[in-house]
Amino acid sequence: MSLFYNAFFIKTPATESNLKDRFSQVSRIPDSEWVVCDFGDSYLDGLFEPGTYFTTEISLQFGETIFICVDTSNDQLEYEHSKEGNILRKLCWSFDGCQSTWEWVEGEPEPWEDLALFSEENFDRAREIFKYNEHLELLAPEELLAKEKDLRTIWDHRQYMLGDQWPLGDATIGISIQKYFGLKSPLDDLEESAF
Repeated sequence: MSLFYNAFFIKTPATESNLKDRFSQVSRIPDSEWVVCDFGDSYLDGLFEPGTYFTTEISLQFGETIFICVDTSNDQLEYEHSKEGNILRKLCWSFDGCQSTWEWVEGEPEPWEDLALFSEENFDRAREIFKYNEHLELLAPEELLAKEKDLRTIWDHRQYMLGDQWPLGDATIGISIQKYFGLKSPLDDLEESAF
């Protein structure tokens, strides 16, 4: 089953009626300073395309804002985090028809990135991918060692390779981001009621 959703998460003292002047759906997250707005599956102009900002104006008007879009059918993620009109972090993992790659990286790294992207578990997954050539033949040991050394440099320096898949990502990173910040969405309620 594929999953597609996007939402704005805003840490704000604004009233629900103030937010409804800008958003069609507003829900307070229980026991949290965050509010989820316009949670849904509508496709916004500029998604997964470098050059479009979603949160800067909202954060200037209402407060710290996070935008997340998860598209598991095409393995795409859009993440943007702003405060006081300034981008703190922007990441776009996009599908070009052949593979998903990093298309946009802006701002300063956030702690969740070490947990979700630059973890040793993710390094091991990445190493499994590159140990075969395009004909699915195991690489020679010296070639594998050289590739592993290059990959280790990427991990050690916390580098994103634009137009490439390193660090290894996927659309579900958006869910990890939400968990890190404690950002519940209506999907969380559905998951809990299923058990």
